[in-house]
Amino acid sequence: MAAGPAGPRDTTYAGLLTRHRHAAGLTQEELAEKAGVSTRSISDLERGRVRRPQRRTCQALAAALALSGADLAEFLGSGGYQPIHAEPDDEPEVPAVVDRPLRELPPEVELAGRDGELARVLRLVDGHPRTHRAAVLTVHGAPGVGKTAFAVHAGHRLVERFPDGCFFVNLRGMDPDPLTAEQALGRFLVALGIKESALPDGVEERAGLYRALLRDRRMLLVLDNAADEAQVRPLIPSSAACLVLVTSRRMLSGLEVTARVPLEVLRAEAAERLLVSIIGEQRAAAEPAAVARVAELCGHLPLALRIAGNRLATRPRWHVAHLVAHLEDQRRRLTALTAGDLQVRSAFEVSYRLCDRNTREVFRLLSLVPPPEVPADLVAVLAETDVDTAERRLEELVDASLLEPGLSPGRYTPHDLLRVFAGERLALEDAPERIAAVESRMIGWVLRAATEAGFLLSPPGSGQGEETRVGIVRTAAEALEWLDAERPRWLAAARAGTKVGRYAEVLEFARAMHWYSEVRPEADLWREVFGYGVTAARALHRRRDEAVQLNFLGWALTLTRTRLAEALAVHERAWRAARETGDRNEEAWALQYCGRTELVQGRAVEAAEYIRPAIALFDELGDDLGKYIALSILGLALHELGDYAGAVDAHGQTVAFFRAPRMRPHGNLLAVALLRLADTHEAAGDLGAADDTFRESQALAAAANYPHVEGLAAFGRARCTPDPAAIRRHLETARSVLTETAEPWHHARVLDQLAQVVSAAEPGLAAAHRAQAKELCARVNTPESRALADRLAEVETAATRTG
Repeated sequence: MAAGPAGPRDTTYAGLLTRHRHAAGLTQEELAEKAGVSTRSISDLERGRVRRPQRRTCQALAAALALSGADLAEFLGSGGYQPIHAEPDDEPEVPAVVDRPLRELPPEVELAGRDGELARVLRLVDGHPRTHRAAVLTVHGAPGVGKTAFAVHAGHRLVERFPDGCFFVNLRGMDPDPLTAEQALGRFLVALGIKESALPDGVEERAGLYRALLRDRRMLLVLDNAADEAQVRPLIPSSAACLVLVTSRRMLSGLEVTARVPLEVLRAEAAERLLVSIIGEQRAAAEPAAVARVAELCGHLPLALRIAGNRLATRPRWHVAHLVAHLEDQRRRLTALTAGDLQVRSAFEVSYRLCDRNTREVFRLLSLVPPPEVPADLVAVLAETDVDTAERRLEELVDASLLEPGLSPGRYTPHDLLRVFAGERLALEDAPERIAAVESRMIGWVLRAATEAGFLLSPPGSGQGEETRVGIVRTAAEALEWLDAERPRWLAAARAGTKVGRYAEVLEFARAMHWYSEVRPEADLWREVFGYGVTAARALHRRRDEAVQLNFLGWALTLTRTRLAEALAVHERAWRAARETGDRNEEAWALQYCGRTELVQGRAVEAAEYIRPAIALFDELGDDLGKYIALSILGLALHELGDYAGAVDAHGQTVAFFRAPRMRPHGNLLAVALLRLADTHEAAGDLGAADDTFRESQALAAAANYPHVEGLAAFGRARCTPDPAAIRRHLETARSVLTETAEPWHHARVLDQLAQVVSAAEPGLAAAHRAQAKELCARVNTPESRALADRLAEVETAATRTG
């Protein structure tokens, strides 16, 4: 230290404090910040107003001034100390010197699948600017996700970067009696050399001394299992050379941090590796499918995986499949995930019990909502509250790591095992009649919301959805998005509604789904939905509605391409039902559907024989929508018969109808009409007109979120251009878009063409495309798909011989 001012040496406490502060180049305010003592106190001390400062104040100031040796002894001795504890006068007042770095980390455990998160932590530590405060990283996630194991592992990787040591403390945040900040500071100060008898009283005093002692140290602090922000804040040092790793089940969103590191469940491969590390490679290799299934049933949650692995490891005679059988039963799954003192259920219960009563109620209700996501508006219905309140409680569950935010606002995702736990709590805490009432509310609300959304997709003239409705969505685009997102819910509601006899609601729902099914043509889905519609109509003895639903069901059967005879028979039944009830409009629709089914079977002449009277009947009834849809099908039949001029005329009239302003909100219908017109232009050899028409169809389909038509239009453009680069670009677009659909046949055709384009330059990629195309053909299993598969196999054989 530099010498004090010239003149007689002032050895009073006030004089020493002033001299050492000046020598350190600190203002009173700067010293106050470093020592955790108020500026006014330092001013009073330097002016001699306080002659016997408290012990903790002297120690904090000495540490902030970095005094040592004789200077430290003189400084502490001059204070005289205002007694705080009744200690012997000869007790040493100087903190004990820690002569070796502290290493308090627990031993590491096997860690799988966290390479990305660990790399991120290391990058954050290396890139942290050396400012006025320590780097603070929070690690948060669901119960059992492995936060402590990850923090300990990261600590072992980082500890050599902190030569002054490492502290680890379990803050017991989930315990009924968590560690207080004052208690945690006391542990740190004792570890730093302060005797317990000399510990200051109070959080602020201990925090000030703690920060002063860490001012020039490079230390790693691992604060495990934090309860909340208030518990953590006093434990954060001001030294920029320190790093604080905090783990918590809560997000600690009120804490100012350098970065937040969320831990999610493991990927499937990492989950299986963790199991293998516990049960052994030889045992796992004997039952690889069972190992994968155990990992899946554990929800890839590290705690559950460790418990499952330990159960198998302690039962060497068990087959892995034996544990699978236990876990498959959802009622016994959490009980099966117990090994010694480790229980998945107990880990969940701790977080659950810390939530308030209303939030726990919402958590239990989550078990009734079909996976994967939970929408806030549905939770509001189940809990009989408003959406804002429901969302607030759901956010509380997110903060408690009992729920994950979904892909879009207002949507949430519970872990599979937490959903099982919620179901257990529901059965234990809620009366059966209350559960039944909640389920009934859910079925009714979901069916009503889906019906309203479906009607919004109905075009003018369809006779549906034209009345004023108040519901979840307001526009066709919103309706399409909602129906896509809520499919698990409305399908489950339709199943349950049919099962319990809510036939009127199910029938209205099935009627509303018709135009949505045109945009999402998935055979299995619509066979089921319209099958419920037929069942409901028959139960209600509504023969006309039965005819409508039979037509919808026959259309769904047509999508499979392997049940066309059955589809035609269903449409004929619909025609007879329409005739019996005198419903001429539905009779026309039945004729149109019969013609469409004949066309799919390759019988264009028979198709035209059905379609022409349907057009005449629609025209007589003034049903323009039905007329032009049937005219479009007639255009397809004429195309197959080689009458391209007639087909262009039919498709042209249909395009003109769907271009009308009132049809503009239903661009998907115009996209289909343009696609058919473009196909005919192509077949007639007018590739320029075909390409222009495919382009417009593709753009409209993309805007209408209609990937089936978008992909087919891109495929058409690939066939209409001579440019090899453009061909590949359009085929790649078609492949990418059709991957999203459940229509494998056209996807297989695109892959076949793409394989031909890349075969010379990229034979490996071509082989991969052919293999995927063959797999898709096997799923379709029609004569044309089998022929394509055989040709692909021949190409592959020839390529192998020459390669």
